[in-house]
Amino acid sequence: MDLGLKGKKAIVTGGTRGIGAAIVDLLLEEGVDVSTCARNAAEVEALNTRAATSGQSLHASVCDVSNAAAQSDWITGRVAAMGGLDIFIPNVSGGAQPGEDGWKSAFEIDMMATVRGSEQALPIIAQAGGGAIVIIASISGLEGFSGPSGYGAIKTGLISYSSQLAEVAAAHNVRVNAVSPGPIHVDDGFWGKVKQEQPEMYDAVCARHPSGRMGTTKEVANAAVFLASPAASWVAGTNLVVDGSVTRRVQF
Repeated sequence: MDLGLKGKKAIVTGGTRGIGAAIVDLLLEEGVDVSTCARNAAEVEALNTRAATSGQSLHASVCDVSNAAAQSDWITGRVAAMGGLDIFIPNVSGGAQPGEDGWKSAFEIDMMATVRGSEQALPIIAQAGGGAIVIIASISGLEGFSGPSGYGAIKTGLISYSSQLAEVAAAHNVRVNAVSPGPIHVDDGFWGKVKQEQPEMYDAVCARHPSGRMGTTKEVANAAVFLASPAASWVAGTNLVVDGSVTRRVQF
């Protein structure tokens, strides 16, 4: 299926690892010019080296998106370098951290970096004739998992925000949607670490899953890139749950 993305320009935050990296790779496969960022300079350098070697239309930068000015300057610079913007995918997350610091991290990184970036990107995408914003949330924002946390509460807020922004953005031919992944295995991520350090717990979680396994980053990327594409031209204001049916809520 041709998603109609060839020649489009996209910005993806946190695109050197995990779900973000899978989204970047799939966008590149679809012929999109991609800019991404991360805090880890070694990961950014490795991605730029790969792009230079392979000839991919990809540029990575070091940027801490919790720093409002730094993220704004980075987006401005990359839009200028690419010559426009059609797609914005705020993917960066501070993860599930305990205590008050976890709440602060979730608010600044997951929520405010998404809000600031989306509201900066929206008029730019509109000026280009329209496009899409795809916010990466989580099923932790839909159901309670392992007690109160800033991560889950903020993900709930992101799902609500994406719906609110979608109503405003539609008048400018910009579609806004959210994607909520379930448990996703990443070798150097949370579940990869659990598999290495607590294999019994990892196997138990997989056994409880209706599909008997964790999801893959590619499966989430497939959903996010579809929503970012013209193939999803009549899909807006939705939260697409990508979890292999692990959540028990009725979706309506």
